[in-house]
Amino acid sequence: MLLDTEQLRTLVAFADAGSCKGAAQLVHKTPSAVSLHLSKLAQSLSRDLLQHQGRRLVLTHDGTELVRYARRILALQGEAVAHFQATEIGGALRVGLPDDYIPVLMTPLLATLARLAPRAHIEVLCAPSAELRPMLADGQLDLAILSAETDTQEGVVLRTERVVWTASAQHDVHLAACLPVAFFPEGCIFRKWALAQLRQHRRDHRIVCTSRSMSAIQAAVRAGFAVSVVAQSGVPADAMVLTPAQGFAALPAVTIILAAATATDAALVQRLAEQMRAHLQRLPG
Repeated sequence: MLLDTEQLRTLVAFADAGSCKGAAQLVHKTPSAVSLHLSKLAQSLSRDLLQHQGRRLVLTHDGTELVRYARRILALQGEAVAHFQATEIGGALRVGLPDDYIPVLMTPLLATLARLAPRAHIEVLCAPSAELRPMLADGQLDLAILSAETDTQEGVVLRTERVVWTASAQHDVHLAACLPVAFFPEGCIFRKWALAQLRQHRRDHRIVCTSRSMSAIQAAVRAGFAVSVVAQSGVPADAMVLTPAQGFAALPAVTIILAAATATDAALVQRLAEQMRAHLQRLPG
C-alpha cells in the first residue's frame, strides 16, 4: 500500500490550521475537497484520523502519529524534487526580506535557494514590508517575503503567526502611566494594530523609539526602555509576552507570504514556497 502524498499534504495542512477551512486555504482546495482527502486517507489505513471534540474536529492519536510521518515524507520528497529540478536561473536573483524575520528565515531561505537555483547570484535586501512591496511591483525585486493581513489575496501564504506585545522581564516598563513604545516606521502593520489598540483602550503612550532594525527594537525591549509589538517568533529570549490580564489585549495574527514579480520563474516560486512553508510549520506557535 502506498500513501497518497497529496492526501498527506492535506493532513499536515489540517494539523497546522486546526480546521478544514483553514487547511483549504493552505493547500488551495475547497473545504469539501479537504474533507474528502482526509476521509480517503483514513480509509486507506483503516484507522480513524479525526474525531469530534465538542463542535470541533481534531486529530486522533493515530492522526497525530501520521502527521509526524507525513512531514518527513513530504520534506524528503521536496528535497528530491529540488535536487533533480534545480532551475537553470543564472545571474542575479533579488530577494526582499523584512528585518524582523532574519533570525528565523534568513538561513533556510538562502539554503533553499542554493538548492533550487544553484547558478544564481542571490542578492538579499532587508527592509520593512511596506518598502519591499513597491520595489517588487516596480521590478526591482524578483521575490519577497512579506507581512500581510490575514485575509490577504497577495502571494502564497507560508504561515499565520500570532502578534504579541513584549517587554523586558527584568523591568516594569509596561506598568508606566504613559506607556513608552518602540515600533517600526509608518507603514508597518504591527505599528498600525498596536496604535489602534492603545487608542481604543485610551492608554496614554508615547513613541520613544522608531527603527527599521529588529535588533534595535529588541534592544529597546531588553533594556526596559520600551515595550513593542512583534511576531511571536521575534520575541527576545529574555523578554516576556504581555497578556490581557496585564492590560494588553490580543492583537490580530499576521500572515507571512511569499510574493513574486510577474517575470519570476513560476516553478521556482512554487518550490520555494513549499520548502519555506515546511520550515515555518516546524516552528513553535
